[in-house]
Parts: sequence; structure tokens; C-alpha cells
Amino acid sequence: MFFGKKGNGSSLKNMLLKGVFYEMEQYKADFVVCGGGLSGICAAVAAARHGLNVALIHDRPVLGGNCSSEIGISINGAAYNGGSASVYAREGGIVEEIKMKLLCHENNRDIVFFEIVYEEPNINLFLNTLITDVETENSRIKAVTCHQLASERQFRFEAPLFADTTGDGFVGYTAGAEFMQGREARSQFGEPLAPETADGYTLGDTLVFETTDTGRPSRFTRPSFAYDITKMPFFKNIGADKGLHRDIRRGPNGQIGGFWWLEYGGQLDTIYDNEDIALELRKLVYGMWDYIKNSGDFPDVETLKLARVAPIPGKRESRRFIGDHILTQSDVDNKVDFPDSVAISGWPMDVHAPKGIYDDGHATHWHFVAGMFHLPFSMMYSKNISNLMFAGRNMSATHVAFGSTRVACQGGVAGQAVGTAAALCKKYDMTPRQIRDRHFDELLTILLDEDQTIIGRREPMHPALSDVTLTASSVKSFENVNTKGMILLDKEYVLALPIAAGRIDSFQVKLKNFSSAPQSLQVELYGGFRPENYIPEFFIKSIEVPVAGGFNGWITLPAGCDDLPDGKLYVLFRPNSNLRLYANNDKLTGAVSFTTGEIDSTSTAKYKGLKRLFRLRAGKQPYTQICFANVEPEQPVYQVENLLNGYSRPYGLPNLWMSATNTPGEFVEFTFPNPTPVGELQLIFNTALEEDSVRPELFTDGVKRYTLRLTLEDGSVETERIDRCCQRVAKHRLDKAVKSIKIIFEETYGSKYFELFAIKIKAD
Repeated sequence: MFFGKKGNGSSLKNMLLKGVFYEMEQYKADFVVCGGGLSGICAAVAAARHGLNVALIHDRPVLGGNCSSEIGISINGAAYNGGSASVYAREGGIVEEIKMKLLCHENNRDIVFFEIVYEEPNINLFLNTLITDVETENSRIKAVTCHQLASERQFRFEAPLFADTTGDGFVGYTAGAEFMQGREARSQFGEPLAPETADGYTLGDTLVFETTDTGRPSRFTRPSFAYDITKMPFFKNIGADKGLHRDIRRGPNGQIGGFWWLEYGGQLDTIYDNEDIALELRKLVYGMWDYIKNSGDFPDVETLKLARVAPIPGKRESRRFIGDHILTQSDVDNKVDFPDSVAISGWPMDVHAPKGIYDDGHATHWHFVAGMFHLPFSMMYSKNISNLMFAGRNMSATHVAFGSTRVACQGGVAGQAVGTAAALCKKYDMTPRQIRDRHFDELLTILLDEDQTIIGRREPMHPALSDVTLTASSVKSFENVNTKGMILLDKEYVLALPIAAGRIDSFQVKLKNFSSAPQSLQVELYGGFRPENYIPEFFIKSIEVPVAGGFNGWITLPAGCDDLPDGKLYVLFRPNSNLRLYANNDKLTGAVSFTTGEIDSTSTAKYKGLKRLFRLRAGKQPYTQICFANVEPEQPVYQVENLLNGYSRPYGLPNLWMSATNTPGEFVEFTFPNPTPVGELQLIFNTALEEDSVRPELFTDGVKRYTLRLTLEDGSVETERIDRCCQRVAKHRLDKAVKSIKIIFEETYGSKYFELFAIKIKAD
């Protein structure tokens, strides 16, 4: 019995046993997605939601690929652990939906991946199903044949369109799709980060392990097949003091595990040599745990137990297909705005040492990418197989650029683009290339409407919203005055202020002079060019303000700036160890505080800015803010009109409404000039877009409880109460004509303000 729901595809119901094999079962689908990792899940879900009959084929017993419970790789993306220069870099769309489901289900990946697939009646899911052959005809894939391992059933899937999300690219490879493998020479694409000479090296594999604290002594005996790590040649390179990114450190829960740098296989063929690589990694993992547990070099590990070693390694790189566009280092460094942009990335060009743990150099060269950049649709379909698309780590990119596109969330957003394009391919009976050439605007509009993040693209507003009257109970003033704690000016700090009025004349910060002698507060002002990022790229002026001995209070800083291309002013405070700035933990979307740091010494990426910015944190607090007040002229940053400006996330300005308090009863109301049919109402909330991982302690921005109050055509009133909202996009099916809609907010997940990015309606 296959897992899943049979759709409208035809099958041979009467399976006849012939020897040890069952008769081939025939299935026809609109779209066949080969591979059930995050990219395949998103592709299948996107296509199914647009009405396609989808077959999702996966060769493992659980969904998720590298992100599954089987392998356990982190679900990283453009926000890379809160360190992105764009700050608000979460991907949106189906990826965001999955991340919020993970929060609701306490990060149980199996539940989340199965749920989002099983919720779609148009998806037929085939698990433990290995694709064994690919039929082609006239540079098109006609069908794939499969063997389901435990059932011994055999299937043939025929469709007009296929997606290869297998990671290794078995389907495209077998079909004859052009691909690259290994490292390209520096001269081939003009990439400074590429080696002088091309070779077959790739990124290696990692076998994830996890520990748990049993609360009592736990012993471990090294198995006979495992290495004595202390006698291995690489042992001298392990430890934070070596500066080679091979640190043995505890996680936030005090446990030890993971170690992405325990890597092997890049000098081999990660496909052909897969089993040899897996065996070597087992020897390394158990040997490493023996060293941690029994060497005496690690205190407080007596009660830790090896809870799990993944049964299969996580694979980083193998084949990369060639599309109409090959993404290169230059595209990433320069953030090329492609005419067919459909998604974002922002992960560094994370190029690991090809020999992994056996390499004497850095475990990785973390080539910093200054903010988000574009991913074009033309890197997601085959150059020579007309009905083949792909998403995940086999997308069309050089080895260097692939370092930024290979992580899970980038595969997911590419998958959503591919699945959505598949629907248009069916609608117009066209190839993916023809959709790009003839109907790309429609593809873009759909993706934006479904919350896919695409840099700088404004979402079209439904005509019914053009004449609505918007009102709100209150609006947060642009200030942060609730002081809590202080920041010693022993190093540089930066305050980024969104400027909605087009200019800023002055503002105030609160500080204390701990010296009895007069001091000088030295400030530098910078501007930037890219609204999606937080990068101070050009110097404006210096300001020096005298501070009297023992002074404690607000001080005015003259700014006088009116040419801010990215809509933000960057205020750099120079060090003075006698001064402290007042701070708090009130989070104001768009106004962000940073420390500065040098670009990673292993990076050669272009960075025009002053220095790299790192979000300011205090202990276990996810954020800390420099207090500011009395910005002149007044900055209308959080006005209710932002709900209809076409942006559903920060882009230059915050682009949201924020209430003055979190008191129950704060509201937003919009009234139509005439009763208007509304099929679906969508509310776009803030869901900690600056964080890669959605952990409860980081998720404070969201609205937890609210009530919808509808005034209908006849004047009657209907209400709907939502008690535990846990999505960025909250959808409400109305199917009625309304005169007004009022959203009454009752509780947040911790924020002192209610926040709402956008209101959308579909008047079906």
C-alpha cells in the first residue's frame, strides 16, 4: 500500500503476481515531482493548490530530504541565523508557512512535512519509491518508472511536466539534461573565488549526531570500527583556539551535537562513492563522541548520552543542471536584478574545504554576502530538456554561487516558483521557457500574491481596496523611550532609522556621562543604496556634541539629511568608555541597532560599506535597541495607510501598521464605499522575519488572538474569534458582501505592540 491519496490518475486495479514482480501500474499526472525534500514539497504543494494533479515521488520513508528527521540538517536560509545584512530576510510563501507550522508543532519535522502534503487532495504521495528509469522523446521526458521498495510494486508515471528535486539530479541526468559537476576554473566565469584550474572537487557530506542529558552518569565505549580521533592527522586542527571553524561547542540547550565541519567526501564522487563516504563518517562520528565523552577534556559531559546518529549522511553537492542562466559569483556579489526574479537568497557563498575534516585549512571559507540577492526563474529549468524544471541543490549555478543557493530555504522558494510555473505551463500548454518569455508577469503576480519574497516588487492591489476608508485605534509614534539597561560605548554601535518624511533634521538619544569631566560624543552619519538591506555604504557627515561632566539625560543630535536612497539613516557612535547609551528591549520593526565588525578574514566578497553590521543582542534577549526620541520632522513610519502600499515586509521603510499599545481592543477597520463581495480576506502579520529559526523565545512579534467583526450588506454584524493565530498569512473565507471589516486585536506573543503588514482581499 502506498502512502497518500490516489487522485484522478488511472491505475491497474487488478495487480497480477508474475514471479516475484507485480504488473506495472500506470499513472498519469499533470506534474510529477521527483524528490520529497523541502524543494520538492514546496513545488508539489504550490502546483496542487493551483489545481494540478501532482505525483510526489520520494525514495525515503519520511519527507524532508536533508531537513528530514532522518538526516536532521538545519532549515537555514537568507536570514542566516539572524546575521543577514538585510535583517528581515525570511523567505515568505510556503517556506514561511512551514516554519510557522514547526513552531506550532514544537519543531516536529515529520508532522509538519506530512501535514502540509496530506492537506492537499491533489497530491498523490509515493514514499519508499525509487525512480529506476526515465523515458525521453524529442528532448522531453515522457515518463519515469519506479520500484516501491517494501511493497515490490512497480509504477510508471507519465506527465507533460517534471521537476527534478532529487538533490543528485538522477532524473535530469538520466534524461540527458546538461549539467556541471565539480569546481569550475576561475577563468570560465570570471570568478575570483574559483580555483585556478577546474577539478572534480565538491562539498562533502556530514553525518549529524545528537546528544541528550539523561540526568545520571552515562558511559560510552568506542566501537571497534571507530577511529581514535586523538591519533588522526586532523586532530591538531580541532578546537576554537585553532581558528579553523572546527569548534566543539555546546548548543543553546547545553547539549553537544551536530558539527557540520565533521565532513568528508568532497575529494571523491559523492554519488558513486556514497556508501564509502557514509562508512567513513560513521567511523569519524563515533570516534569524535568517544573523544568528547572519555578524554577528560570536556567538563560536565558525564550525564550526556549519544541519543542519535543519523542513518544516512546529509549531502551538500553533486550534479548542478544547466539552465538558460547559470548563477555566478558576479551575480551574487553585485545582486543583479534579473527581469525574471522569482525568489531570494542571502546565505554567504559558503564554500567548504573539499577534503573536509582531512583538510589542513579552514573548514569553510565564509564569503560574506552583503544582504539579499535575486534568484531568476531561468536557473530553474533545463536548457535542453524542454519540460524539466529543478529546485534545490541541483539548480543552475557555478560551484561558487552554489554556496549561496544550496541551503534548504532557497530550495524551498525555488520549489514554490517551479510549482507555480507548472500551473501556468498547463494553463497555456507551454514549456517553462515559454512561460518566462510570454507570461512571466502573471507568474510574478501569483508569487507575490502568495507571499513569496521577491526584492523590490510591489504587489498589485485589488481594485475593491482602492476606495476604502482606513481607520485605526492608535498609531505608534516613532520613538523608543522605555529605557532598560545601558550600553557601554567601548566600541562602535550603529542605530539604523527608517526615514518616512524624506528628510531628518535632528533626533535625540539618551546617555549618561560616568565621568565628572566633560566628554565628547562623536557620531558619524551614513546612507545606503539598497532598500532591502541594512548596509551603510556612503559617508554623509561627522557630528561632535559636548557632554557635560555627570550628564544624565537626552541629548540632541543635528542630522540635516535629505538624500537617503535606501530610506534609512545609519548613525555610528564612536567609542568613548566614559559614556553609556540607554537601551531597552522594545522591538521597533525597521529601527534596528547593531554592533560593527570586520568582514570575515576568509572572505573576498565585495563590500562597499563601512563595516559589517551585527544585530545588537543582550544576553538571552533576542534583541536590544538604542533608545531614541523626538525625531524632527515627525516620521510617519507606522501609519495605517501602510496596509495598502503594496509591500508586505520591510523594504526601505517598515511598511506596516503598529499600534501604540498592546491593550486588548486596539483595532484596524476598513470601510467600503458600497457593499463589496469578499471571497477571501488575508491578514499579513509580522512573524520575526529577522530570524532564521522560529523558536518560542524569539517569536514575540506575532498576533496571538484577534476578532473579525463584519458589517454585512443588510447592516447585520458577524464576528469570528481567532484564539491562537500561528501563521504569517491568516486566511479567512467570507463569501459574502460586506460594508466594513474590523480587526480587533486582543493579545500578542510578547510584543508591546500589535503589528500588521497588509490586508488583502479576493473578491471571487
